[in-house]
Amino acid sequence: MSEEILEIQTLISSNQNSNKSSGYSTLLQFQQHSCINPSSLQSLAQSSNSIVSYTLSDISHHDEEIAAQALKCLGFMIYHPSVVSTLRVDDVNLVLDSLSKLITTTKLKTVCNLGVWCLSVQQLGVSFLVNHFHSLLRAIVHALDNPMGSLSTTFEATQAIMKLSGQLSEQMRDSSHIWAPPIYRRLLSTDKREKDSSERCLLKISSIVIPPSLELSKVLVKDMKIKLLNGMKDLLDNGMKIQAIQAWGWFIRMVGSHALKNKHLVNDMLKIPERTFTDPDPQIQIATQVAWEGLIDALVYHPLVSEKKTPSKDQVNGVSEKKTPAKSNSEDKVNGVYKSIKLIMTPLIGIMSSKCDISVHSSCLNTWCYLLHKLDTSVNESSLIKMVLEPILKAIFQNGPDSKTIWLWNLGLDMLSDSISQKCTDVSCIETGRSSSGKSCWKQHPIRWLPWDISRLDFYLSIIFVIIRQASGATVTCDHRSHVYDVALKLFTYILKGVKLDMESPSTNYDGVIWCLNTLLTFVKKVCEDVYLDGSENYDVYYTSLRFIDAITKELGSSILASPLYKFSLDLKYINDMQSVDHNKHLKFLTVNCISYMDKVSPLVYLTALYFHMMVRLTLKSQQSDHISQGMSEYFKFIFSSSGHLDNLLTCIGLLYKHVEPMYINIWIAVAQGLNSCVYDANCKSLKESLSDSIGYSSISSFLIYPIVAHSEIPRLTSSNASDSMEKHPLSPERKPRLELVIQTWKSLYGSLSACFGCSTSTNFSGDLCKLINRWLDENFGILESGTDLKLTCNDIDLGVLHLSGNFLICILQQIQTSELVSETNRSKSECNNKILYSLKNCLTFASKYMNLLRIKMVTDPLPGFVGTSRLSSALACFINCLHWKQDILLFLEIVSCPLLQWLSNTGMQDEKTKDNVKLLWTEILSSLRRSQPPLHFGSALLELHEPLFEKTLDHPYPSISETTIEFWNSTFAQQIIFDFPPRLLHVLDKLSRQGKLKLQNRSVSSFQKCHTREEVSDSLQGYRVNAKHNRTSKRVELVLDTQKDAHPLSFKKKRLELTEHQKEVRRAQQGRERDTGGHGPGIRTYTNADFSQGLDDSQESLDAIRDSEAILEMLRKTI
Repeated sequence: MSEEILEIQTLISSNQNSNKSSGYSTLLQFQQHSCINPSSLQSLAQSSNSIVSYTLSDISHHDEEIAAQALKCLGFMIYHPSVVSTLRVDDVNLVLDSLSKLITTTKLKTVCNLGVWCLSVQQLGVSFLVNHFHSLLRAIVHALDNPMGSLSTTFEATQAIMKLSGQLSEQMRDSSHIWAPPIYRRLLSTDKREKDSSERCLLKISSIVIPPSLELSKVLVKDMKIKLLNGMKDLLDNGMKIQAIQAWGWFIRMVGSHALKNKHLVNDMLKIPERTFTDPDPQIQIATQVAWEGLIDALVYHPLVSEKKTPSKDQVNGVSEKKTPAKSNSEDKVNGVYKSIKLIMTPLIGIMSSKCDISVHSSCLNTWCYLLHKLDTSVNESSLIKMVLEPILKAIFQNGPDSKTIWLWNLGLDMLSDSISQKCTDVSCIETGRSSSGKSCWKQHPIRWLPWDISRLDFYLSIIFVIIRQASGATVTCDHRSHVYDVALKLFTYILKGVKLDMESPSTNYDGVIWCLNTLLTFVKKVCEDVYLDGSENYDVYYTSLRFIDAITKELGSSILASPLYKFSLDLKYINDMQSVDHNKHLKFLTVNCISYMDKVSPLVYLTALYFHMMVRLTLKSQQSDHISQGMSEYFKFIFSSSGHLDNLLTCIGLLYKHVEPMYINIWIAVAQGLNSCVYDANCKSLKESLSDSIGYSSISSFLIYPIVAHSEIPRLTSSNASDSMEKHPLSPERKPRLELVIQTWKSLYGSLSACFGCSTSTNFSGDLCKLINRWLDENFGILESGTDLKLTCNDIDLGVLHLSGNFLICILQQIQTSELVSETNRSKSECNNKILYSLKNCLTFASKYMNLLRIKMVTDPLPGFVGTSRLSSALACFINCLHWKQDILLFLEIVSCPLLQWLSNTGMQDEKTKDNVKLLWTEILSSLRRSQPPLHFGSALLELHEPLFEKTLDHPYPSISETTIEFWNSTFAQQIIFDFPPRLLHVLDKLSRQGKLKLQNRSVSSFQKCHTREEVSDSLQGYRVNAKHNRTSKRVELVLDTQKDAHPLSFKKKRLELTEHQKEVRRAQQGRERDTGGHGPGIRTYTNADFSQGLDDSQESLDAIRDSEAILEMLRKTI
């Protein structure tokens, strides 16, 4: 022990007041120094018992100064833990007894104040405090209402209350009816310091008094009736409304559940907030809402009894169960709480539905969230959802978001997000960046959301619909609208995940699945059809509708949506409206089936039709961006790759042909890109198999020609409403790139489909497609030629048809010539040969028709990539360069000769590049005739059928064409004996032969004999042959049977080689007779000779039936 401590002890133990005063002053300084000096603190702890004894004897000293100094020093001794730990038990008990006695007996305000202060700072053990609790409580209550009227003493007493509440919470709660009244009564004090001191104390010890004990409630009720209620009314009357409502909040809390037994008193108390809720001052309104939480504490004091009660065994068996008093009492409690919640919600709904300041709405939402927190898990009850959650959310979303209300919207959206996402919290796709209502800065209390029951589906969907509809208002900015739409889609996705969990649950029966699907389809239909009915139509709402349909399609999947077990009536107004308009023209021609109003369809077909409707609306509103188009393509890829893909594809094609206009070509592009992705994907085997079906196969061809059909409607639209359509349908600069995208998409899809169908022996895709295009051109040629202007410019409306048709033709030509079908290895089978001939015929017919279109519709200033005469002639040249078989080459020449003749006749109107490409085409034709396998016989039959071409090309004004043709003549026809030249060629041949350019074979006897011994010259054209007869001045033309016409040339050779023994004998006899003539006469040539040498079974009747060769040639010429 230090000498300084010894000196202090000496002074405070002295009987002289001056020494005591000096000693306590020194002790106070030493205590302060010990806080920063461990050695001083250790000395103080060692002498603590003696010092405490001296101070306890002096706290009651008659000298107020000495008593005050002693109390200050005692306060330090029982505050510092290092000193407290050294005190003896008896000394501690003596300290508590002395302080209690001093506080209640002293008449000195300072001494009383310091005595209470000592209790407020003490750090004594709980066991000591428990033993002296009642004496201490009595002393503190005395200090609260001290007879000196000292506010400082009252303040210290409230501090002591807070101290003891932290140390002896249970004892303090049990005795709250004793010490709390002096505190809560001061809430009505007009002295601000006194009121604030009491309020701070209550805030600090709120967990002790709330919920209140029954004794405290009774005391407060008694006080309320006597004084407090009138005191609050006086404050209101005096304009002190905030103080009155703050006090009311505390009072109603401390009434607690006892309020349900004092309804009259509560009704009287409710008249206070009735006056403040309607006050125009926002601060008073906010204070009232904060105080309203007190009513929540009073009335919502435990989790509600669940509405869903497990039925008893008797109830399951149909036996009614009698209500016991306990059950009746429980139901009464629940009903009573429901009534209380309705009471609480009434002003909150009114405030949120009214036009108040944002601060008032914010405070109201805080109070509402506090209610949700207090409801605990009962907040998930369906009845409370409807009572508490639904009205506030609808009030929040009753008006569209703007700069003032957007944050309120965000709070409501966050609340919904938390509630909905609880069912799928384990799903990885939930965004981690979203705001959680349990952690939001605007909420102080977490809400205990549980995974929701499927019965809540209607509620959530109705709220989302309200959100979308309000965000679609005309006054809502694009940023706010886009934000709200995104959140609404996220909420809907959470709902879909939850619904899918229920639908996949074994406990969900068939009716449950049907109900879920019907509810979702009805909601999506409502979003798509009803959102814009109030005039709030905008681009974003259509795009959002597409995203909603996309979400439900991808989240639920095809296993559910495409199941044949689930069928729904196609009750879309869009489908019904379409049926009232005649769209059957193209549907009938193309045999495209389309769904009808109220048809029973799968959910996936229903959604596909709805998706198509939204694409149409989006197209009418504006052009889609690349991002939106990509999303559409992905959607169609998904539905085409799912089960039930054929139904979805047929639905899309049928709906497309209900909208045959160029403006809808973007929809075709999206469908085509999605389909192409599936066809190209090796994993989509089932789709490829479905496309081989007769319905799917024919529909695919109809789908491919849609762009041409759509653009062909422009003349009709123009003629029906010229003032509008000319502005609506021209190939404007922004639509020109779209045409290129159509061509690019078409080529890609056609290539994929060709590869898909290429290995099939039952289909001929390219041939069937060209045949369909040819049919359409035949039926619509009048439309295409209806324009009065024979020259089309870049902005003329018919140019789109030409542009697309030409590019499609080029693509088909390239596909056929690059396929293995034209190779020699695949021509050995007759069915494959017929398939190739079928494709060639229809493709070349398409080319011929397009060549005629180019002649009729002369185009100036064409679009980039336009297929004109120059480009087409080059393509045809490449095409025929790939042909080697005689029947292919002759078929090409037969079909193309007429339009080619027109081209050759109009070279004067062509540019140099076009002339060169036409010359290239003609050169390739001539080359193909020379390389034909089997070789062609260049005789009068071939010359007769194509005399217009040779007439034009032998003496063509373009030297490169005439010279090439003359060279061809000299190497082919000039090497043969031609008995009868076509009359139209005589003047040309005469002119060129006299000029020495063209050679003619002389008719020598040896040549004449050679001609007669030569096998027939009728091989010149597929479908007919010309045989030389004994009379040199006539020819016999024989028609080949259809079966032989389609046969492969190798088969003819086989027939010639596979002769019977009798035929071989005849052959030898014929050869002998020819040798007998010695080369001096024609010899004897029988019909048998002709028949067997050709390998054909010609009867005498057939020979007699067909004699007039000129008539036959004329007939064949007309068929070309």
